[in-house]
Formats: sequence, structure tokens, C-alpha cells
Amino acid sequence: MSWVSTDQQDNVYAFQRDEPSAKVMVFDSRGRYLRSFGEGQFTYPHSLRVLRDGSVWTTDRQQQQIFKFSPEGKLLLSIGQKGVAGDNNSHDTFNGVSDIVMTKDGTLFASDGEGGNTRIVKMSTDGRFIASWGTKGSAPGELSGPHCVTEDSRGRLYVCDRGNKRIQVFDQDGTVVAQMAQFGTPVSIAITSDDRMFVASPAPENRLTIGTTSGEVIDKIEGLDSAHGIAVDRGGNIYVAESAGKAVLKFSKN
Repeated sequence: MSWVSTDQQDNVYAFQRDEPSAKVMVFDSRGRYLRSFGEGQFTYPHSLRVLRDGSVWTTDRQQQQIFKFSPEGKLLLSIGQKGVAGDNNSHDTFNGVSDIVMTKDGTLFASDGEGGNTRIVKMSTDGRFIASWGTKGSAPGELSGPHCVTEDSRGRLYVCDRGNKRIQVFDQDGTVVAQMAQFGTPVSIAITSDDRMFVASPAPENRLTIGTTSGEVIDKIEGLDSAHGIAVDRGGNIYVAESAGKAVLKFSKN
């Protein structure tokens, strides 16, 4: 499994990567299969998030596209040009688009870093380019393999700067406001409404680190099999998609 997300009914959306059955699979909170969609749509699934508009947003790093679906699986929007890799200054193409988040006003931010690019792209709700930032490097504001992007309760953007083994925090104009290296090699982040932060790290760390957006480390779950995507439902249950383990694991709050 590549990624996992939950909706407001605590249904679980799992992004299955393996060929030839790449698709989105939907389960209820007890693991009962509900439906699937997207068969034949994806080449190399990467991230999936049910965003604040209730839609299911996915990224395909090989097709170089972002897709928006209804919860039932109807394709509503495609962003990017299929199979066309752009550069770090492109306004209508990606090169390794890896994740997407939507802020309160509907603005979209995508991490574009699983190919040749090293940037964050800011877009309107309908996918029109607004701005981008980030160049290759390890200085503050520079990126190496930006793998995911999400936001906290204040609208600040948290970027998994995977190649630099750190989380960088930006405002929505691209100014760096913090850096964190205490959460391991970050590949995905989930942040709850109370700013509790959950960070997945792949091999060789193979763990989930639980902390806060202020940088405090609270707990760790060890022994995962290439943790990739992560989600937390309204009840505080944690879901981890294992790319090597080919499974979604659920950890109960209790």
C-alpha cells in the first residue's frame, strides 16, 4: 500500500500501488470492504488524501498528475500533463508530484519532489498555478526530495524534506518558520486539529513518531515494514500504509 486517509465518517481510503491492480480501496472503520475505484487510472500511485472539501485527491508520480475524485470514485479534475515531466519553474507540469493539501480558503499546495523537481507548488482550487518555491540543497528553505506536505491549525505548511532528513515548516508564501530533525527521515505527516503530529519513517528506521507541532517527541511505534502513508481518524486511531508490508495497519488510541 502506498498511502492511507480517512473521511469525516471515519471510512478508510487505501491507495494500492501494485500492478496490475493499482486502485483506491475503501473500508469502514472496522475494516469491512465497501468499494474500490480507479482501476486503470494509475501508473505509479503515490499519495491519497481526503481533503477538507470531502473529495479524494491522489498523486501519480509517474503520470506526473494530480487527480480529484468524488468519494464514490468519479473523476472530477486532473492537474498536470499526463506523462510530461516539467522543470522546477513549470506552471503546468510536474516532475515527481508526491502529495497535496488544501487550506481553509481552498488553496492547494503540492509537493513536487519524487522526480527531478525540488519544490512546493501553490495553486487555486481548480489547479491553476499561483506560485512555487524551493531549490535543490540543504540550507533553510532548500529541499531534497520533498515527499509530502500538510498543514497545522494555524495554516502553516509542514514538508517532509526526506533527502535532508528533516521537516521544514513554511508559511503559505514560502518563508521558512521552523526546522525539525528529531522525527527521523520523514515520508508522511498527519496533523490533528489539536496539533498532535504523527510522522512516518521508512527503512531502516521503520517507525512512527508521535509528537507535537512545537517539536516535542511524545512516543514511538517501532517495527513497521517501510511505513509510507499515515492518517488519524476523529477518534484518534492511527492508520499506517506499509509499502513493503503491502498492508494498512490500525493502531487503536486505547
